[in-house]
Amino acid sequence: MKKKLLVTTVLVLAAGGISCWAQVVPDPLHGYCSVGCIDNGTNSPTLQNPITGFGFTVSPGSTPVPGDLVVDVLVPDNKQTAGASYHITGTVGIGSGTATLFSPTDWTSGNLATYLGISASPDNPIGAFLPSTQALVPGATGFSVYQVDLGSTTLLSSSTPNVSPLMNIVAIPKGSYIVGFLTPAAGGGIIATANSGAIFETSDAPPPVPEPSSIILLGSVTVGIATLLKKRVQGRV
Repeated sequence: MKKKLLVTTVLVLAAGGISCWAQVVPDPLHGYCSVGCIDNGTNSPTLQNPITGFGFTVSPGSTPVPGDLVVDVLVPDNKQTAGASYHITGTVGIGSGTATLFSPTDWTSGNLATYLGISASPDNPIGAFLPSTQALVPGATGFSVYQVDLGSTTLLSSSTPNVSPLMNIVAIPKGSYIVGFLTPAAGGGIIATANSGAIFETSDAPPPVPEPSSIILLGSVTVGIATLLKKRVQGRV
């Protein structure tokens, strides 16, 4: 009788173990982009600016994870521009939206999840981001956080990056990060981006291209100055 009870107990525990292993909990998100964004163990730097074809994967396993995706842009606090916003367009598997300032108070200490008022894993301590930014942008003491909820999407596994979703973002200041937060449709808590999976902008934004009207105006002024100088020279002769 005791032997039978022991065997039954072992089978129950084994079944429970199988059940636990079958309940796979997704790992943190990892950023990718079509150029660069190679995880170096600290972050995922890119020289692209603007960044095109970026997104996030989730692991383990190969099963896609549907949910609500929020994207945050972390801008060095000494690079913030009043009224700034960062437009994101979706190319594959996601819509578009504009990241606007989350709070007038910058993120300067603690972890990002607490700053955003959410419970997420991992919690992203500021020490995982700020030192790399300060190496490129001396004087930065934290980040101005811009956020957009891009709605329902499905993230693929880490074995299939650069597939879906694919997004583009306008130029962002050097030293900025892009991170994502996924709230799975099946529940289980908000999944944040791995510290080393945060997309890190290491290049300056390109100078703005003058509008056509500005070019025409500049041309008219140049012609006017040239005409005036020619008349003065002729007058002296």
